[in-house]
Amino acid sequence: MRSCNRRIPSHLSTTITVVLLSLLPLLAGMDTHAQSLTLFKPDISEYPLLRAGLYAYDAEGRPRLDLAPGDFVLMENGVPRRIIDVSCPPVRDPKPLSAVLTVDVSGSMLGAGLVLAQTAAEAWIEAFPGGTSECAVTSFNTSNALHQDFTNDKALLRTAVASLQAGGGTSFDAALINPFAGALGVVARGRHARTVVLLTDGYAGGSEAAIIAMAQQVGARIYCITLDNVMPDILRRVAEQSGGLWFENVTTAEEARSIYRSILDLAQELPPCVITWESEGCDHYRDVLCSLPGSSVAARSWYQVPNSSLPWLSVTPSRVLAFGAVAPGSSADMTVTLRAEARPVTITAITPEFPLFSVVDFGGSAPPFTLQPGEQRTLTVRYAAEDSSYLICRFFIDSDACEGGFFATAGDPGKGRDRRVIRLLHPNGGEVFVAGSDTVITWEGVAPTDPVRLEYSTNNGATWRLIADNVRGLSYNWRVPNTPSDQCLARVTAPLPTAVPDGMVIVPAGSFIMGDVTGVGTMEERPAHRVTITQPFLMGRTEVTRRQWREIGLPGIDGGVGPDDGPALGIDLWSALLYCNVRSLREGLNPCYLFEFYGYDVTCNWYANGYRLPTEAEWEYACREGGSEDFHSGPMLEPYCEPVDRNLDLVGWYCGNALGSPQRCAQKKENAFGLFDMHGNAAEWCWGNIDTPYVGTDQVDPGKKNPLQRTQTPVARGGAFNSPATLCRASARIRSSWNQSPQTHGFRVVRTY
Repeated sequence: MRSCNRRIPSHLSTTITVVLLSLLPLLAGMDTHAQSLTLFKPDISEYPLLRAGLYAYDAEGRPRLDLAPGDFVLMENGVPRRIIDVSCPPVRDPKPLSAVLTVDVSGSMLGAGLVLAQTAAEAWIEAFPGGTSECAVTSFNTSNALHQDFTNDKALLRTAVASLQAGGGTSFDAALINPFAGALGVVARGRHARTVVLLTDGYAGGSEAAIIAMAQQVGARIYCITLDNVMPDILRRVAEQSGGLWFENVTTAEEARSIYRSILDLAQELPPCVITWESEGCDHYRDVLCSLPGSSVAARSWYQVPNSSLPWLSVTPSRVLAFGAVAPGSSADMTVTLRAEARPVTITAITPEFPLFSVVDFGGSAPPFTLQPGEQRTLTVRYAAEDSSYLICRFFIDSDACEGGFFATAGDPGKGRDRRVIRLLHPNGGEVFVAGSDTVITWEGVAPTDPVRLEYSTNNGATWRLIADNVRGLSYNWRVPNTPSDQCLARVTAPLPTAVPDGMVIVPAGSFIMGDVTGVGTMEERPAHRVTITQPFLMGRTEVTRRQWREIGLPGIDGGVGPDDGPALGIDLWSALLYCNVRSLREGLNPCYLFEFYGYDVTCNWYANGYRLPTEAEWEYACREGGSEDFHSGPMLEPYCEPVDRNLDLVGWYCGNALGSPQRCAQKKENAFGLFDMHGNAAEWCWGNIDTPYVGTDQVDPGKKNPLQRTQTPVARGGAFNSPATLCRASARIRSSWNQSPQTHGFRVVRTY
């Protein structure tokens, strides 16, 4: 179960209860008196100390208040954490409730769906307290109806729920604020504590501001639940603005049972216990599993750690210093800047892997030294050449940062010998792998940007089979094939670097956190999740320019307004795909896209060497340089046009600095991969659709499995010259349309490398 709240409430004021039900298949046959545990979303304001509310119930349904740290086991991403404290409030009398049970009877509920929703309503009624508390039953689709006014007679409530019939559309306005039976209007007549509990599959809309205003007017607190789906933005904000909580992705009967009991206790102003633990590590996404081993119950929650809570080092202008050819017997210097981001970073040593490289100036005192957030040191790195051989050096930074370290390459790949020493780190002998399982192959001795070839043998090296070629990033996720043998070997080999076409850069393979990490994005950007890009690719340093567009000569679109070396604009998705194929053919490359005919799906040959659009994951990875900030220059400071966001102003053209017009490409600061204008100037088409929600599990090369379908909503990235700063963030997703060519949309090409 994933549950969400902004803070663990220390005090719950008087409210009214409304329950909005939708599809709930998991509550059928629910025993309302089984032991259970609910864990709310943790409060990260004092990270690395975490606090989360919890409710624990025994087999008779009574709350457990005699809990201690030793009673629990708590794990984050499978790693045990130290529990510091568990505190439970003293017993108090529950507050009487006025509750409205609102059931979704739209067409999606026909048949089994409505039966299951009625079963869910029965579970609520069974657990509802007697005495002075009261409950009403309404239903809604695009209209609403009152089936049972306030009563504490459970038989009448069950009869009302059993009478429901499904059909029509869905509207949260009809559910909550429309006359004559909107739940907030009904519950306003309640005599006791008022709370709103909204349970849905998440597929509807409504007037957010009007709902929040009415909830505040009548003093109603709203709780929202989604089943097997993320929480829509409107419901998340309705819950938060009314003082309630929200729960998403409920998938089991045990989770639903715990949530029902928890909401009931919260509505009656029975505060939860609070568990406090200490976290550590560098993962942004944390899956929390809390269990009571003595009672065999467990609960899940999750949270994300923003960069602002983790210590890390940014490295500019690049993590790889390329000295190139240096005359034997001479030396050359280059500089690299280390900057502490978010938290202080103590650097105790910076050690080159090879003595031909050295740090000759630390920009101050030599290590150990501490950089405060925002403080930086510019290091001077020297390479003393013995000959023209090509080699690479890794600079190891001993620090308490989550990210850092850099590389240097030197020599001429066409002369001398390749002095790189490449080593396979894992697997390195003795491991046993199950066929079909996943493992990570890692190596060292080359730069992250250097391509390698991975192979394995099942006969002690007599023959070799290819795992992957042209892999970068020093790691590769491998699914072990079904080739049982006890004579297996693995090897990694590195060819000399190859030329990169003009106007393009190599984006190495690697992993990153995709989605909203900083907490300022929309639900379409959540949950943030780890993505691995297994193959390097070539990417245009800029968007396709108006000049490049005209050179291809596609009819009907002139490339929009602006300078010739500015981005081509007014390009619809279909034309962008067609451009890729035409340009590929003109340059003697294999086209990537297969078009049946206009108006139908498009498929991609990912092995072709021609031009294509980046997947959303490739685009975001390239934009972020593998990091996690809103912009590659730092976090978003101002979300709109004014005042100007100083971080975005360094790297992109947007409504705060573009004066309403597209600008020449490559005028702002490039990122560490050598890419310009990833933020602003032109919203860039990507291969993907925005209809499929993100999942919280690790992904490998997402977006390369399915065709682009005309029935889905395509997506653009990066924002445009007239976009607010928030749309220019690395994780922001822009809903677009197949049959429109807005004057803000252009594109950037990539090629498989």
